[in-house]
Amino acid sequence: MSKRLLTLLLAVALGISVLLVACGDEETATTAGGTETTAAPSGEPIKVAFDEGFTGFMAFDAELCEKGILVGLDMLGNQMSGRPAQYLKADNGSDPVVAVDKARQLVESDGINYMIGPLFSPATQAVTDYLAKAGGIPQCSLMGQPSDNLTTANKLAFIPAGLYGSWGYYFGKYVAEELGYKTANCINYEDTAAYDLQAGFEKGFGEGGGKVVSVNYVPMDTVDFSAYLSALKPADCTYFWIIGNGAVPFVKQCFDYGLTAPLVVPMANNFVEEQLKDLGEAGLGIVGCDIYTPMIENPLNEEFTVGYQKLYPNELPTTQGYTGWIAVTLYNEALKLTGGDTTPAKVIEAMSTISIDTPAGKVTMSPYKDAYIGTRDFLMVKTEKVGEGISWIPIHTYEQVLLGE
Repeated sequence: MSKRLLTLLLAVALGISVLLVACGDEETATTAGGTETTAAPSGEPIKVAFDEGFTGFMAFDAELCEKGILVGLDMLGNQMSGRPAQYLKADNGSDPVVAVDKARQLVESDGINYMIGPLFSPATQAVTDYLAKAGGIPQCSLMGQPSDNLTTANKLAFIPAGLYGSWGYYFGKYVAEELGYKTANCINYEDTAAYDLQAGFEKGFGEGGGKVVSVNYVPMDTVDFSAYLSALKPADCTYFWIIGNGAVPFVKQCFDYGLTAPLVVPMANNFVEEQLKDLGEAGLGIVGCDIYTPMIENPLNEEFTVGYQKLYPNELPTTQGYTGWIAVTLYNEALKLTGGDTTPAKVIEAMSTISIDTPAGKVTMSPYKDAYIGTRDFLMVKTEKVGEGISWIPIHTYEQVLLGE
């Protein structure tokens, strides 16, 4: 672990805001996005909106994503192309109908230039469909999306994190080929994302010689998994996609039941550092996959961590926050290519093949069916003790893969 990263981790533990720059001790006016922020912005503001479920079951993730958006804007000096960057938010409660109503208000009343979100895939699909009818304003998803959402992508939807089916595929491939597990029990919350992740996992796992011996889908509000855990068949590992309020109870119940099969999770970001700390010993040794972890060691991630801690001194960045940063950075870099022209068609053209350096490596957008998908490093990670807490540590990387279906 690098000296700078260790310093940042110690700063979080002590509750101290660290003021470092990735290139050394000299001050610089260049942000992670490469924008000079010394000149005062002028002119009409560029309006960036986040249509999200700040209440309801996605509230926790929504808050983390918003932090990343705000950090991204702050690192740009809250300006783009010399104009003020104005952030607007709307709470859709993760309801697709409400999400469209909020999007309509943001577009028709507030005159936004760029839409971020929603996170909940049915809401995303509905909002993308509306945006296509309202002038084709570019939309950026934060986390991944199911393949069904491509049916309404309308050549304006950007998905830097890729599709869930691809996440599951590379994860299944790794679990079978690298970890050597050949049988798996699978437990999922009943959700669109779960079906895509499961299908991808079964494909990659099967190609590696693995066999799924049982698959269960449980209601989204389940927090008592005893009936499912007691019925598990003998297997080399337990694959699970249990999120939100059920994630920590699921792992604790596996531990309490004395289940010895290793746990593997297709979205490591379902457990942020605080949740892992709460799990204690039960949280050690879980293997997952993700597009980011704060434990990545490179100068840009150090700079991002510093920028994050400037606004949130006692916290480390999360995957959700990282995706918010990416959404802001993609749009800002596209405006550089358009010379500041915010015409939707020109911005979409610029974003459609853009390549940016990020805290988790290079991300390149490219057309994929009716959307734009990211080619990027895809990480396999494992929970290990770091200081007084537990973190996701990178253990393998699939380098620069297109995270399509």
